[in-house]
Amino acid sequence: MRFNRSELASLATNPATRFDKEGLLIITERQEGIFWRTDVKLECWCKLRGNLLFYLKDKNPKSTVAGVIVLQDCRPRIQHEEPELEGYVFDLDFKDSPSQRIVTHSASDRLDWVRSIEACSNEQINLQIRQLEQQIAAAKSKRPSPNVASMGNRIDQGLPLPLSFGHESWPAAVSVSVSVSSAELATAEAPFEDLELSELSELPICETAISCDNLPLDGFGRPPNPRVICSVLQPGEDCLWRQFARTELLERTRTPQFICTMRFLRSGGFKTSTRLRFSVHDVRERVSLTSLPLGHAEVALGVIQDATRLRLPLSSPCGECGFITLASWAPEAASEFSQSSNGMGRGATGLLQSPPRSSTQMFDQASDRDNSGSRQKGHRRTQSLPPKLGVRLFVPQQCGVERVCANPRLHSYRLHSSLGADISVLETMLESRLCCAVPQQLLSIWIQREKELLQEISGMGELSGEWRWRQMNLLEEHLRLLKDYSQAKQNIQQLMRDGVFYKRSATKTDESLEFLPVNLHVQRMWAQNDTLQRRGVLDIITVGAFTRHDAKGRKCGGLIKLLQESKAWKLEQSNACKVQAANDAVQATKQLRKEIVELMSQLLQLASRRSARDMMPLCNEMVAKTRTLLNIWEPSIVEEAVTFIELHRIIEEPDNVLMEPMSPFRKITQQLSALELKSPELEDFATPVVAPPDLWPRGQPLMRSNSWHPSNSSPSSSLDINAIDSLQHVVKCYNAHLRSLEQQHQAATSPTQISDLQSEATYQSLPPSWQGAPAAAPPPLQLIDLDEVPVKTVRAKQPPAGFLDTKLMSSSPSANYYRPTEEPEPLDLTQLNIEASVMCLVSKLKFFCGRCDSPAIRLRHPKAPIKREGFTVAPQQTPDVIAAPKEQSQQLKLDLTPQSAPAPVPAPVPAPAPAAKKGNKFTDGLDLSLTTDWVGELRPSMRKLRHAMDRLLKTARLMHSVQRLQQDVRCNRLQASIMYRRDVCFSQALTALVSGLMLRLWGSDLDSGYMTLLRELGPLAYFEGLLSLYGAETDMWSDMCIAIEDLSSVNFTLVKAQQGEVTPMPRITGSRQALEVLLPMPEHALSNGSMFSFKITPVFFNIGINEKATLGQTREQHRSNLDNYVRLNQYFSRYRKLGLNASAAADASSVELDSLQTVLGFMEQQLRSNVTKNVKILHLAEDACRLMGGLRFTSCKSAKDRTGMAVTLEQCRVLVREFQLPAKHVPYALSTMRSEGTRMDNVFKNIGKHKYAFNLPQVIMLPAMYRPPVGAYGKAQT
Repeated sequence: MRFNRSELASLATNPATRFDKEGLLIITERQEGIFWRTDVKLECWCKLRGNLLFYLKDKNPKSTVAGVIVLQDCRPRIQHEEPELEGYVFDLDFKDSPSQRIVTHSASDRLDWVRSIEACSNEQINLQIRQLEQQIAAAKSKRPSPNVASMGNRIDQGLPLPLSFGHESWPAAVSVSVSVSSAELATAEAPFEDLELSELSELPICETAISCDNLPLDGFGRPPNPRVICSVLQPGEDCLWRQFARTELLERTRTPQFICTMRFLRSGGFKTSTRLRFSVHDVRERVSLTSLPLGHAEVALGVIQDATRLRLPLSSPCGECGFITLASWAPEAASEFSQSSNGMGRGATGLLQSPPRSSTQMFDQASDRDNSGSRQKGHRRTQSLPPKLGVRLFVPQQCGVERVCANPRLHSYRLHSSLGADISVLETMLESRLCCAVPQQLLSIWIQREKELLQEISGMGELSGEWRWRQMNLLEEHLRLLKDYSQAKQNIQQLMRDGVFYKRSATKTDESLEFLPVNLHVQRMWAQNDTLQRRGVLDIITVGAFTRHDAKGRKCGGLIKLLQESKAWKLEQSNACKVQAANDAVQATKQLRKEIVELMSQLLQLASRRSARDMMPLCNEMVAKTRTLLNIWEPSIVEEAVTFIELHRIIEEPDNVLMEPMSPFRKITQQLSALELKSPELEDFATPVVAPPDLWPRGQPLMRSNSWHPSNSSPSSSLDINAIDSLQHVVKCYNAHLRSLEQQHQAATSPTQISDLQSEATYQSLPPSWQGAPAAAPPPLQLIDLDEVPVKTVRAKQPPAGFLDTKLMSSSPSANYYRPTEEPEPLDLTQLNIEASVMCLVSKLKFFCGRCDSPAIRLRHPKAPIKREGFTVAPQQTPDVIAAPKEQSQQLKLDLTPQSAPAPVPAPVPAPAPAAKKGNKFTDGLDLSLTTDWVGELRPSMRKLRHAMDRLLKTARLMHSVQRLQQDVRCNRLQASIMYRRDVCFSQALTALVSGLMLRLWGSDLDSGYMTLLRELGPLAYFEGLLSLYGAETDMWSDMCIAIEDLSSVNFTLVKAQQGEVTPMPRITGSRQALEVLLPMPEHALSNGSMFSFKITPVFFNIGINEKATLGQTREQHRSNLDNYVRLNQYFSRYRKLGLNASAAADASSVELDSLQTVLGFMEQQLRSNVTKNVKILHLAEDACRLMGGLRFTSCKSAKDRTGMAVTLEQCRVLVREFQLPAKHVPYALSTMRSEGTRMDNVFKNIGKHKYAFNLPQVIMLPAMYRPPVGAYGKAQT
């Protein structure tokens, strides 16, 4: 009693305190002095309260307290049943202290005291709690209860644990004991329409706001801390009350007015006869939520629905203890009648009839009724009642948000504006259905790229000397990446099958799910001010930092530092720029080849209809693209690659191939071709399908796996990943052996030893682990010759591709790789064949268009070679006119004989025509009146052009492989690690961005102004970061900067959604350098059904707000924020030139443009001030983004704690700015949203606790506006 003497004394002497046991006891008290110590027996009055045993100074029950014994880790013991001289004795045995001797006057008193002390121990209380939980669970299992926990304001006991929380794919970070009834499980597994439509669009029976008055004071005369909990009586014999919803907690008031409201939906099992109990509790301690019941009132739901206000007395064992007032508003009777009379209820079709979708409809009905004078009046307002509430219920317009989001969490509030009006607020948190779909498509593209690189390296053939070791290094690196990408894709596919739509923050370090964004959710706030006739929706995407989390906490500096190191490596390497240039050139060749083949397909369709008028524009475009394709490559670089291959490739005589054993390299490449992996379903752009080349042809044809068979006969994904892992191990062992031979080669002195080592490296056997691996028998080869098959039937007859059959890989067949024994074709000859094919094709097209006398065109002109340092994926092309003027026709001469290439022109290229004859040689002999099959005349030229472009792509890939092989090995490894980390970050960023775009397209109305903004400018995407540049969060910030910057290169195209598709699914195509995302949207939103493309403008502002921001460096953050401000200001300049307003009416456009100018000017001042934790920068960026109709994203490390503080603050700022919420009410509304809103539900979904992961020092270091309320934070896993 030394530290809390007064509190314990007040508890023992308070007459209102209820004690478990009282009576006279003889207690032995030890008294000590300086030179003496003795035991004194005191007969005194004792009181037992919990585990505290108070003993007073004498026998008087009203005397002062002498001391207290804490009965913790205590066990009462009766040593002798017979009485002793003092009386009936029992001892209190403590764990770490001497025992206490206590004497009673009778045996019955001794037995009562022993039982009371045993019952007050923590072990006994926990045992009773477990028994009660088991009884409740048994009662629930016998009689299922309707799902009433999926709506309203949740509480600790009433919120069921999500199915994904306990899923086996998530590591169990927190052990939570929650009992879920069978009805809840059935509801969670129900179809999407049954639960989510009822949550988002169902018209409630009624919505109720609660207030109390005349609540009793406590024993010290202090007002209570009230909170109201609503419980529902479960039907059945057991008559159990299930807690359904609760209000917020108010401090020290007898007349609370709660802003949290309760909605009752028919889909939750509510009827007019449902019994409700409203219990008022006095919360004594906010951290542990220790509370005492004050009283309760029971009422039927129908009574609440019929009355505008209902004032009920609170009953308790002590009698009346105050009153509770239920202010309710319900939809009109006409709406309910039409909803029930349509026969679209749950029992009729399994779906719920949607209520009026727009709040405008309900408002118009209310206005008409007010004009008729039939409005029901409420009771006279008193001091204890809240301001008068409207009697109409407004339903927010959700559009098609349920098609792109899932698992909604709803909370409703009723606030009061400065003019006395009511502000209806509905807060919703949803999960994005695209959380797993977007990373899966990206992984398919990256897997495809690794397959292409594997075949490029293996297609070079076996090299000699040190180049063999470098070649095996590249194979090992690509196999490792292929295995990682394939394993990640398999894990994501499993989550999609299980219906999981988000990744918990506790699993952010799980490498198997690192391509998924952390804690991706949609935060939506709908608000309406009835008096101002104003309503609006605020959408914010909350997501964790776009980074690759390290489970061991290792720091690498982030992508910015890694890219700087890579740049330094490239400066040291002479051929680093050549590697990048070769890669860009390959991508540009593939892209142009794809576009040319698409144009040829369109020309064939027009030729089948004999539509000559539309063929010439496509012909002009094809000529322009072909001219660009011929001018991409530098002949000197190609010549260097061909010379390198001829010098270092090992070519064996055909006679010795069957006699000598196969080298390890050839065995590995054969095993590469035998692997079975499902290829992504990419389009084949009418490319001629031929049999894939055998890498190492022998006497007997090898059985190749060149087609992917149906899933019932193909091996499982796990077997594929195991095969890749095994092959990677073999390559690693062989690579280590080559390394050791290289060291011996350096140590060898005689030529004989060197030749022996080279022969051993060429023909040595594979490691023992490889010998024991069973060889899979691949399916037989199927040759397909579609040269004479119409192009329109190609896709229907092509079988899917296998592992290294790349005819579906970015429109390139497997024939587009050289075989190890094949001689590369000279570049001049390839270009000459392309030029001749195009000239022949164009001449025939002009002939069909009635221009028989037009001369043939020339695509290339003699010019000096220009040194190129890099290539672009989509080079700018100038349109070319095919038809030359007649006065220049005599000057154009066709010279198809190559000047530098010794090889002659192939037979398909006709001989030059006489100069005196007009026209050209390609159309001589054709009669337009006799030619009926235009398609048959065009197909041979198109086929030759396709074959020529395939040979050009072969040469491009060979050159790229040579340049990569000549690069330093350490540089290759560094670039591979950077690429993988960048892919992880980009996958998370693109998933969040696509989710935001789909929510904007499907979750709100699209007016003409916003569509013009998309078409002409593209939307603004504002990413708000709350990371501190200290420790591991420095790497996160660096990764986010690069990932967000990469989003600016993605091209988005709006397409019409397919009819009957429940979930509109975006489609991702292209490559790393040129990604295109096809966004489906409602058909009515596309004007005239025309598709168009756009790009976003991302801006990223980051301000650290936690305690680490004080310790970290802000120089890089400040520089980044200034750069993003420049980009934001440039976007505003282009936005102002459009002359439209995407967020409000057109007449307010000039006012908002001036407001935007003011906001950006003030924002620049705040950035120049360079103040630590200057959150005003974030607030100004939010206002600017909202005024320009941009997309909003908020991130911290796990999007849970700091993000929750920032999102709720932005919601309150919008309510103040747009809906006239008084500034004095902001702290209360902010505290309520943080403690009882959807952000607390997000915390529970992630860690299983209703606590933000802050401690008291961290809360003190946060800015005042970002601090959580007392009792809402504590020790929790972040």
